[in-house]
Amino acid sequence: MPVPGKIERVPALKARTHLGEIMKKVQAGQLRVLVEKAGIPMVGIISADDFQRLIAEREARFEVVDRIRSRVRAVSDTEIDRDVREATQAVRRRRRG
Repeated sequence: MPVPGKIERVPALKARTHLGEIMKKVQAGQLRVLVEKAGIPMVGIISADDFQRLIAEREARFEVVDRIRSRVRAVSDTEIDRDVREATQAVRRRRRG
């Protein structure tokens, strides 16, 4: 029996042939699967619970980013370009000086 949380690499043909068995093991938390085609990872198979948890975590992270953005004043591209140019010039002056 695979180690819980262990990722098993499975060729696409084997995954297709044994999909029902793989789904049962994944759903039971016994397995996570990385399906490969010609040795190249193509898709991952995780349980629905893991998937929902990952989506919830992702949404929570984006909420934090949105809160931060809402508290920071809007800055124009022109202002950003000017600040980057000034910072670059200051670094160059320090290196020379």
